[in-house]
Amino acid sequence: MPPRPTEALRPMTIKIDKKIIRQDAFLRICMKTGIPLSIIAVISLWTGQYAGSAALGMLFIVSASLAIVIGLAYNIRFVMLSIREAKRQQAEQNNKS
Repeated sequence: MPPRPTEALRPMTIKIDKKIIRQDAFLRICMKTGIPLSIIAVISLWTGQYAGSAALGMLFIVSASLAIVIGLAYNIRFVMLSIREAKRQQAEQNNKS
């Protein structure tokens, strides 16, 4: 009995170690700047709303915008490193075969 088409096209299982990827220098910089910026954004939003301060509103807009940009850069870099690791593992599996 021939194998079913779905069995023949089943992809290889690749495990990506996220701890290794998170040790990247750029990702560490993004984490160390993005998290405090987002905390500043939230605090300035709450405080500015409570105190009615326009300056804190502007601080919120600036810090939230920077936090979003840094978060986007983090996610893009993380995906790039994950794909690179998956390709490396796939090449190792192909070389073993």
